[in-house]
Amino acid sequence: MQGPITRLYKLSIQIAFNLAIVVLVLGMFVGVWRVLANLGHTLGPGTTPEAFQTLIIDALTLLVVIELVRTFVDYFEWERVRIHVLLDAGAIFLLRELIIQLYAHKFGAVDVVGWTAGILLLLVARTLAVRWQPPVHREAAEPAGPY
Repeated sequence: MQGPITRLYKLSIQIAFNLAIVVLVLGMFVGVWRVLANLGHTLGPGTTPEAFQTLIIDALTLLVVIELVRTFVDYFEWERVRIHVLLDAGAIFLLRELIIQLYAHKFGAVDVVGWTAGILLLLVARTLAVRWQPPVHREAAEPAGPY
């Protein structure tokens, strides 16, 4: 009984992750389209600071979506979510928020220091996660070949 349930669980996880990847890839294409569409407004006559802000926000959001797609694709390769990949996505998201808030002039000096400390903590955690990775399971390890 355990075997069929486990296979059903793994299949449902694969389907859910595949659907999430499809949605995120579609979102990525929409993001690229928005960046290109806003580029025309930014380079046209009578450019406003809001046009630049919209272009920056769209480009940074696209980077976050790319990192999320990378996280989902990485799951299929390793059959687990690796913490350093999630920390990459978190750091990109925090950098996006920091840059947006700075561009909108909504931050004071204390806020910038706090956000910077948060980003640094994520990067330190990522470095530690890469340095001390969990062991690979025997069945997941690739067989050693002659090369």
